[in-house]
Amino acid sequence: MNLFTSARSGGPALAKIANVLMFNVSWFAILLTQSSFIAPVIVLLHVSAHFYLMGKGRPELLVVAGVTAFGLVVDQILFATGVFNLGGQSTYAPLWLTCLWPVFATTLMHAFDWLQSRTILSSILGAVGGTMSYIAGTRLTSIEFGSLFWGPIIIGTLWAIAFPLFLKISAKMSHHSDGDARGTKGPARQRSPV
Repeated sequence: MNLFTSARSGGPALAKIANVLMFNVSWFAILLTQSSFIAPVIVLLHVSAHFYLMGKGRPELLVVAGVTAFGLVVDQILFATGVFNLGGQSTYAPLWLTCLWPVFATTLMHAFDWLQSRTILSSILGAVGGTMSYIAGTRLTSIEFGSLFWGPIIIGTLWAIAFPLFLKISAKMSHHSDGDARGTKGPARQRSPV
């Protein structure tokens, strides 16, 4: 039994490892290619494999779609306001950058589910991890911070708020997913003896 078969059969630890590995491979592939043609293909393969191996159905699909829509809007705002630019030029956020959002969103109910009830810790990790991820991204791509001082502060603040919010929403949606898996929507009601 390999790692991915184990993930599909419900081994939670192996599923988390598979989730982290898939995320990192897709994240680096998107950043290294920086292609608005290849990145959507990577996303399609990533999301398809994710839902086949460990997806939590419609509730998780809604989380992935919502986080992606949020990311699309935020990316455009960050570029429009000059927090980021591309090769020193003001422009729209490239499609390949927005493709990182659905890949990230597939970790919220899996690799990061242990943070769903830890708001302060998730806020700190969001601020630090989000900022470090964007700094790494600027070093691997032609995207640059408009200001090396304010850019990371804005990103850190954004992720300190967004990451715990994503996790809270994922936790609520995960309960719907668990209920659907049992064939119920929420706690089962006891029948009246009458």
